[in-house]
Amino acid sequence: MALALKTRRFSRGGVPLKALVSEGDPARVPAVFLPGFLGPAEAYRTELEHLFPRPGAALALRGSPGAEAPASGWRAEDFYWDLVFLTEQLGYPRFFLSAYSANVPFALRYAAEHPARVAGLVLIDYGPKVPPARPAWASRLQGRLPGNALKALVRGFDGFDATPFLARVKAPALLLRGEPERGSLLSEADARLYRERLSDLRERVFPGAGHEVWQPDPGAYLGALRSFFDALDPTPR
Repeated sequence: MALALKTRRFSRGGVPLKALVSEGDPARVPAVFLPGFLGPAEAYRTELEHLFPRPGAALALRGSPGAEAPASGWRAEDFYWDLVFLTEQLGYPRFFLSAYSANVPFALRYAAEHPARVAGLVLIDYGPKVPPARPAWASRLQGRLPGNALKALVRGFDGFDATPFLARVKAPALLLRGEPERGSLLSEADARLYRERLSDLRERVFPGAGHEVWQPDPGAYLGALRSFFDALDPTPR
C-alpha cells in the first residue's frame, strides 16, 4: 500500500473548506489533525506520512490557507461548526482527534459532545480557553487574511471557554507540552485543571521545546503520537 495524500474540498454555508487526506488501511482508526488557529492543513504532511498506513486527515477551517476567508462569520461558533462539518464529511465513524494551540478548546468541546466518535484526544500546548480577538491581532495576522476578513475577525471573534466541557470528555487524552521558559503557551494552572477534570489523561513534556513541541526533536513528538494511537488501536495481525 502506497501513501497517497489527496486534497478534498467542501463548502459549508457558502464558505469553502478543505482537508488533506491520507487513505490508508481501513481496519485502522484514522487520526484527524486540527492545526493551530488559521493554520494550514499542509503543515501536517509529516504526521500523516509518519502514521501511514493509519489513515487520517488534516483540516483547514475558515481563514486557513486554501480555505475561504469570508467577509463575515468569524465567531468562535463558526469555527466549531466548521470542525463538526468537516468530520461529518470525512465519514469516519470513529477517529483520534489531535488539536494544536488555540484550536484545542474546540476539540475539547467536540470530544465532549461526540463521545462515541472520538477514540482518543491529543491536546498540544494550550489550555481550554481561547480569548476574544484583540486589536493587536490585526498587526499579527496582517498578510494572512484579506483586509475585510481581518477586520471582521478582529470585530467578531468572541473567544471560547471549554472548561465546562472537560468533565464530559470520556476519551483517553494525551497532553503534549513544551517548557514554560522556552515559550510554552500552556500554563501550569491549565495543566493542573486538565489533570483534575479529564478522567483519563497522560502527559508528556518535551525538554527544550517551546510552543512548537516538535522542535528541536521531531522524532520524540512523532513517536509520542504513534505510541498513543497504537496503544489504543493496535496494529491488526
